[in-house]
Amino acid sequence: MWTSLEPASTTVDPGSVARVRLRVRNTGDTVEEYRLRPAGDAAGWTRVEPDVLRLYPGAEGTAQVEFAPPRTPDAVAGPTPFGIRVEPTEHPEIRDVVEGQVTVGPFSELRCELVPLTVRGRWRAKASVAVDNLGNQPLTVSLSGRENGDALTVEPEPTSVQVAPGRAAFTRLNIRPGTVSWVGGVNKHPFTVSVQRAGVPEPTELHGSYLQPSVLPRWAMALLSLLLVAVIAFVALWIRSVPKLTSSAREKAGATHKIPPKEDKPSAPAPSKPPEEKPEEKPPEEKPEEPAGGEEPKDEGPAQQTIRSGGDAGWYLQANGGSQVDGTQIGQSPQWTADQFGRNQWWIIHHYPEDNSVALESASAPGSIAQLKPNTNQVELWAADQEQLKSGQLPPHQKWRLTDTDDGHTRIVNVNNGECLTDLQNDKGSLSWKCADGPNERQDWTLGEGP
Repeated sequence: MWTSLEPASTTVDPGSVARVRLRVRNTGDTVEEYRLRPAGDAAGWTRVEPDVLRLYPGAEGTAQVEFAPPRTPDAVAGPTPFGIRVEPTEHPEIRDVVEGQVTVGPFSELRCELVPLTVRGRWRAKASVAVDNLGNQPLTVSLSGRENGDALTVEPEPTSVQVAPGRAAFTRLNIRPGTVSWVGGVNKHPFTVSVQRAGVPEPTELHGSYLQPSVLPRWAMALLSLLLVAVIAFVALWIRSVPKLTSSAREKAGATHKIPPKEDKPSAPAPSKPPEEKPEEKPPEEKPEEPAGGEEPKDEGPAQQTIRSGGDAGWYLQANGGSQVDGTQIGQSPQWTADQFGRNQWWIIHHYPEDNSVALESASAPGSIAQLKPNTNQVELWAADQEQLKSGQLPPHQKWRLTDTDDGHTRIVNVNNGECLTDLQNDKGSLSWKCADGPNERQDWTLGEGP
């Protein structure tokens, strides 16, 4: 068996495609079938067409090796070795691995988020800045706070962070007011955090608000005022109601007064017996009218399900980090996160019987569905038009079809390109890939009601 790779090295940018040619010659004396499979770190985004060559003795065949690295942190910038396994069916002992090198071009993509956007505190408050490196090369960013005059002080800690590809870093913000508000309700102070990426002149600005309530709320001041008025009114009424005891009588000297004798008064007649009063009849009590008919049960909405690859030992499909931002990658995790990231591993499946398709809505981002990123094979989260989501009139790249397999699993096929949702078994991102002919643990999914 003779093999050759032409050329042995190539360069490709994330999101694009590059190809090399693999030549195989049968130097034996029998008809041989050669199976071609990619190997190495680039195997996840490498495809060989055709993947089987059947050659007569002395014949030579050619296959195309296609590299399609996704525009995600999985395709790390720089040279990456790869290999193509050539395995003869009749003589497996002479199998060979053709090695080469593919260089992935760099790209930078940074996403920053202020969590939360509004903070509250009388004396101080804390917030965080999340910096996500969505590119394929390390990034260094510096942070600085811009205050609203002397009313506020914003100090990031630390002021500079380095973020690896596909990772996130968090910086804590210490926010302190310039003065204490004793009375006056709630004061609102806007502030700005600048995120400066190394080598980029324009920073990314994040805007937030600090709400500073007064130490004594308005209702307390109103209550104290009412109590003061009540005390003053009580004192005034008490002073006015006290009687003045004075006497104008004067006793004359040497004068005496004779007390007249007591006269017999006639006895008063005996009081007559009052007439008996009849008890008043109470009107009959009226029973309250009961409402006609009971309350209808509330609609709890569509059920939420989990999507897991390869059966009970597979990875959970999730909206990474529980983010609700458009463009968030759909990834996988071997761990069950429950409600840690806002039920980001739960999905609401909308069925459309008109064309036998479905839409996958994330439970952590209501109204956002899993779609195929335009002109790529990446799967991302995107806010759907609510009328289209309800009626099923979604574009093809936002719709999927559920296909049952012989072993009881389900394949999720995109309506736009006809490729299967594929689990890369990492927490970065999912892709759509050519559906395998037989069982495939990365393309066979299980729909369930939890872990």
